[in-house]
Amino acid sequence: MALLLSGPALAEEAAGDWGGILGGQLHVIVHIKKDGAAYSGTLESPDQGAVVIPIDTVTTTPDHLAFSIAAIHGSYDGKWDDAQKTWTGTWTQGQAMPLALKRLDPAAKPPPIARPQEQAISAGPNPYTASDVSFDSRAAGVKLAGTFSVPNGKGPFPAVVLIAGSGPHTRDEDVFNHKIFVVLADALNRAGIAVLRYDKRGIGQSSGDYKAATTTDFTTDATAAVEWLKSRPEVNKNRIGLIGHSEGGLIAPAVAVADPSVAFVVLMAGPGLPGDTLLLMQQAAIARASGEPEAAIATGQAMNKQAFDMIKASSSLEDAQGKAKTLAASLVANGQMTQAQADAAVAQLTSPWFYEFLRSDPRPTLRKVKVPVLAINGALDLQVPPKADLEEIRQALKDNGDVTVTELPGLNHLFQTAKTGAPSEYGQIEETVSPVALKVITDWVSAHAK
Repeated sequence: MALLLSGPALAEEAAGDWGGILGGQLHVIVHIKKDGAAYSGTLESPDQGAVVIPIDTVTTTPDHLAFSIAAIHGSYDGKWDDAQKTWTGTWTQGQAMPLALKRLDPAAKPPPIARPQEQAISAGPNPYTASDVSFDSRAAGVKLAGTFSVPNGKGPFPAVVLIAGSGPHTRDEDVFNHKIFVVLADALNRAGIAVLRYDKRGIGQSSGDYKAATTTDFTTDATAAVEWLKSRPEVNKNRIGLIGHSEGGLIAPAVAVADPSVAFVVLMAGPGLPGDTLLLMQQAAIARASGEPEAAIATGQAMNKQAFDMIKASSSLEDAQGKAKTLAASLVANGQMTQAQADAAVAQLTSPWFYEFLRSDPRPTLRKVKVPVLAINGALDLQVPPKADLEEIRQALKDNGDVTVTELPGLNHLFQTAKTGAPSEYGQIEETVSPVALKVITDWVSAHAK
């Protein structure tokens, strides 16, 4: 996508604090520091919580600012617009979106966004106790930190592990300042279910290296969470289940197949399609919802498929890195990408997580799941398109005698009540999780936890 420019490009020092609004809704703050001739930085989005993400590379000249963040597969490339006093350019993260960054007034703060479900939980009183805990994922040599919440009253209680989707999530699964797992855990606790949720390795208070981790590594950590629950006197060891959201729905079946003590599985927008197929469908759906022309979508699909096929055909991660750099160089040379976009694309395509996810196919594992399964998707989900995804899950689980597959009308990937399902709506919606979705999950879990 072409870089968006406006006005004459003159000179500006990039060091400092810069703010902008992505997609007309999401506040973004970029902190750039200068140490001699070298630049570094961090990025944060107040609308998505207090997480500050380190920037991997910063490239700047008097009229050009570019940076990339491998952890979130994002990059920015902008030119200085002296008339507007902004860096005017493009943020690329799966899709390209215009982003103008203006120097911040240190006293300026974006307005607070209402999150009524979370505010009610914070206000209390709540019929359960929550405590900070930690446990070892021994196979990886990491210590995971989390929150264990237990209903009031006499146990032992059935319990679930909440497994987050892709990205550097804490135990809250904070997305656009929606603490999805706080709301889900509250609903489950009120239904008499104990809940363990935890920071991913290398995130929050958990040790380990997030950047080097793959879905297989996160599966090891989820298995360790189940083992920890078995050790708790408050928990009925025979009634421990798993609830996985998005990538967590890829992890949960793998844990259930490996550990016969798992009693049930809930897939919230869990993948039923191969990783490369799902990503291509996701990219097209989000681009279409964002108003991109069909010709541009087709071009993007062709480019992404070429890259995905190349990575899948690579003999190793190192081989993939070399091929990705060669492909990116050709796209820069013919003007299809800026160098910053190419650097970010190479980092994304050849990260350990992405390399493994492109090769993933959940269907063989799903066929081996013998415990009860609830699979739900929002009908407006653009990240995991529901009809194709649920049909693959249904077919893979056809020999399982206790499977419920449900498409929930009007809900998006976060299971919010939405208008279009586009990710750009997530932060605007006050609701964190639809009461309809919460009831479907808690009713089903309660029935299968007896």
